[in-house]
Amino acid sequence: MQQFAHQHFGTGRVIGAAILCASAALSGCMPDSSGDSHSSGNSVSAQAYSLGATISGLDSSGLMLMIDAHQLRVSYLLPMRLASGQPSAANAQIMSVPAGTTTQALVRSLLVGSSYSVMIQTQPAGETCSIAGGSGVIQAAHVANVVVTCADRSYAVGGTITGLNSSGMVLANGTDTLAVNTGASSFTMPAAVADSRAYAVTVQTQPSGLTCTVSRGAGNMSSAAVTDIAVACSANTYTVGGSIAGLTTSGLVLRNNGGDAIAISTNATQFTMNTGIAYGSAYAVTVQTEPMDRVCSVSGGTGIMGAADVASVSIACASNFTLLHSFTGGSSDASGPYHTLIQGSDGDFYGTTLAGGASNAGAIFKITPSGTENLFYSFAAISYSGLVQGNDGNIYGTTATGGTAGRGTVFKVTPGGAESLLYSFPAGGSDPYTGLIQGIDGDLYGTTGAGGASDDGTVFKITPNGTESVLHAFAKTGSDGQTPFAGLIQGSDGNFYGTTYFGGSNGFGTVFKVTPSGTETVLYSFAGGSDGANPYAGVTEGSDGNFYGTTYQGGVSGHGSVFKLTPNGTETVLYSFAGGSSDGANPEAGVTQGSDGNLYGATYLGGAGNFGTVFQLTLSGTETILHTFAGGNSDGANPSANLVQGNDGNLYGSSYTGGTNGIGTFFKVALQ
Repeated sequence: MQQFAHQHFGTGRVIGAAILCASAALSGCMPDSSGDSHSSGNSVSAQAYSLGATISGLDSSGLMLMIDAHQLRVSYLLPMRLASGQPSAANAQIMSVPAGTTTQALVRSLLVGSSYSVMIQTQPAGETCSIAGGSGVIQAAHVANVVVTCADRSYAVGGTITGLNSSGMVLANGTDTLAVNTGASSFTMPAAVADSRAYAVTVQTQPSGLTCTVSRGAGNMSSAAVTDIAVACSANTYTVGGSIAGLTTSGLVLRNNGGDAIAISTNATQFTMNTGIAYGSAYAVTVQTEPMDRVCSVSGGTGIMGAADVASVSIACASNFTLLHSFTGGSSDASGPYHTLIQGSDGDFYGTTLAGGASNAGAIFKITPSGTENLFYSFAAISYSGLVQGNDGNIYGTTATGGTAGRGTVFKVTPGGAESLLYSFPAGGSDPYTGLIQGIDGDLYGTTGAGGASDDGTVFKITPNGTESVLHAFAKTGSDGQTPFAGLIQGSDGNFYGTTYFGGSNGFGTVFKVTPSGTETVLYSFAGGSDGANPYAGVTEGSDGNFYGTTYQGGVSGHGSVFKLTPNGTETVLYSFAGGSSDGANPEAGVTQGSDGNLYGATYLGGAGNFGTVFQLTLSGTETILHTFAGGNSDGANPSANLVQGNDGNLYGSSYTGGTNGIGTFFKVALQ
């Protein structure tokens, strides 16, 4: 056999003699100095080598390794069988490795040339292990380079986000952080979390203007990704406020976004609205109610709420009253403006006075919105009326005296100031105390304070060329009205509406309706007392279809009232004037509905000096004194005419007395 070995493998090339010897079957086989093996008695010896592994990171139990080692067989010496009892591939060894193991013997004796394979049979709980150097062939050395590396099994942590409409949010899970973009609806933390390990997602940095809270953010990882953490963001609220300048009187009420009203004290210099505004929401601070004798403007009052309180809104208050002109009287000017102004198509205002002018019987004056006045026409007979500009551009009006019977006239004045007499009232139908309106049919309509069958006044129509007809004659008896001092309006239904100072079921005046054909209906008879009495002025039709007017007397305190009347005749007292220094009294003028929907008017008396007031009244009956007349050189007194809202949005009017000469003024009251 020695000769066979040398013949087939050569001296020194017996591959460590392992080919010749299997230690379990050939005892006493030892290699000689040349590498050849020789027998010692009847045995042959061979060197056996071990197979082992190093293990790292094995923190839990359950790791099972499968070792498949194929021992080299010496077919020319022994029957074909495995040495040392090693398993074949069919019955590979399964080995359990305890938690915490760092080195592990796998196979104790393998001959040179034997093959081996180490694989993961079962992963440990919560970990994933991998093998490096797990297969090979035994050389002439022990094998210890099988490396088993284990690491914790980890899973993603994340969830949903709602309401994130700003930037800056940072989420954290321990030291793992995530900056979240605006508008994000979901998130996943950058670092996965090992199985069975704790996690706790929190908001490390809140986004701008929001507060975000975490639900289901903490727990222990359990063999699957976490996707049900909920981050809910809601807007923070911040206050709106600012500075106030020039508020020397009471009554200012501010509001935000159409609500959240706050009353501001006299001389206040700062304000803060009551209700906070959510981040990202709009705010709009406006003046709900002007203070007495002041008009307040708002700067910087609108915007979108940021992530801080707003303190930059500025409220500037100034006097709302401007005395534009004091009448001087005499032959070159008018005096005693009594009736309502009109704003002509040229933008200037026109009105009448009871005195002044060439004959000292009154005049028509023309005045610009800035107060430049000139005498437009001098009357020969006194006009108590207001004016109307017809669709032909001419100005029409009445006088209470003069004409062929001395009982008044209807006149026309061209834009150039040329006057012509259209009609002289006869003794039987006379004394027009008010002006005319132009109906939708182009004819002119008005009232007289006397005349008619009972000499209690009439409603008449006159064509632009002077043809007059009586539509209705008021009677003293029954429920009919008596003595209309006010003119007419034509309602949206085409009928004419007006008031009488006396008459009605109780003798305290009426509101009536007359159809274009002359059928009259008394809509309401004033009872005196709290419901009002003796309306001097006519009515106006509001945007809601109801009629609004004033009474000179009556009301809770007897100083007059403002009323509302439905088209079917249901009356409501909106406001009763209290008189005295804090309120107006005895309005001779009616009310005008402004572009803001509120009612505006003037009282003849009341206020601090009992010289009258200008007031605002909401349709729900809340009154605000806009101006209290003081008389004297720098203010008017005793306004008797309706206010007019000019094209610029301001109110214009006249006072019967007051001013530099004490004979009347033309003024402006600024609105916001």
